[in-house]
Amino acid sequence: MQDVMLLLEIIVVLLLLVEVFIRLRTRRRRLQSKSNAPVSTAAHSAPATDVPQIRPEVSSVDAVAPSVTTAGGAEQQALSINDLLNEAAIYMEYGHYAQAATVLRWYVDLNPHETKAINRLLDAYLAMADIDSYADLLEALGEKPGTVPMNEAWWKERVDTGLAQDPGNLELLVLAEKVGMAVPVPQAQTQTSETAMTAEMALALVSRNADPAYGMAVLQRAIAHEPQRLPLYAELLRITHQQSRIEDYLNALILLFLAVRNDGKTLRERMLRAGVDLGPHPLWSVLAQWNGDPEILRRLAQSRHLEIPVGLSDAATDRQ
Repeated sequence: MQDVMLLLEIIVVLLLLVEVFIRLRTRRRRLQSKSNAPVSTAAHSAPATDVPQIRPEVSSVDAVAPSVTTAGGAEQQALSINDLLNEAAIYMEYGHYAQAATVLRWYVDLNPHETKAINRLLDAYLAMADIDSYADLLEALGEKPGTVPMNEAWWKERVDTGLAQDPGNLELLVLAEKVGMAVPVPQAQTQTSETAMTAEMALALVSRNADPAYGMAVLQRAIAHEPQRLPLYAELLRITHQQSRIEDYLNALILLFLAVRNDGKTLRERMLRAGVDLGPHPLWSVLAQWNGDPEILRRLAQSRHLEIPVGLSDAATDRQ
């Protein structure tokens, strides 16, 4: 049944593309027929000095196909960008966003300076909720600074719009930094959050942003999503230690103890010694004497108003 539905979808797409081709060809023939119309008798009889020949300016924004030379020497556009935009508008009006994107993408790839077509294509991706393609297009345009005419305000608006739909999109967050935007600090992961901050995304973002508050927020959100990924704790401990934030270091250490348990004794001891170097604190001795009971760590976390990720809490219950 799925194969039949896929085949029907392919047929619909092909029919729509054929319709676009027929419409564009019809318009081109109509333009050519007008261009090749015979010059009027009055024009022939008039002196050459009375009828100056005017060569219309053909803007690069409108040019899509080669021009057609008329009998009078004037050049007529065979096809304009408005034709494509009109076809794309028809697709979008009826909800065929993928078809609209198909029509526009090939043109934008060849003409990265056409703001109107770029905006239509980005709007199509937003309508499809295809933020990956949205971000890919912006990233590709960002690699061609000499041909893209958009100003800083346009970039910030487009990046901000994408992040509103996908706050954890790595490409958009990197672009936000490139255009000088204040990179939004991801909020802690909740059960209602639709965007999951993976360990790979978090570590990549932290490596591109030296702001410790931003790095801590990203890592904490990723730990809430993937609490068993030890590299997240290692990076969080590195940042808090580098910033001499004893309380934040202790919180990260408590979560690390819950994650590794008795299996990571060497790691726990090494991280504990690094914490002691930050200065005196009564919890150093408490963690040093910890006997492996997760309930002790849970009570300790509760007293510090430290939220334990669901994955760590479940693991602690299962091992008891």
